[in-house]
Amino acid sequence: MWSIIGILFTGVIVTIIDVKPLMKGKFYREILIYIFLLLIGLTLAILLGLRRRIPTPLDLLNYLYRPFISILERFLS
Repeated sequence: MWSIIGILFTGVIVTIIDVKPLMKGKFYREILIYIFLLLIGLTLAILLGLRRRIPTPLDLLNYLYRPFISILERFLS
């Protein structure tokens, strides 16, 4: 619980510090991209704080290539 509060507090402080100059310069697209990437990072950090398993890109590759590998193994065995 405290880890989630700490993560969110840190995210808010970093956002305040980083977005203020962007607002002055009227960089609205950059602000949207910044917030989008920050939300992804905060979500992953919160999931790690809750000790959830986060799938890696290698899991996706294994899932996609598993049928091809099994066919190849049957062919070469």
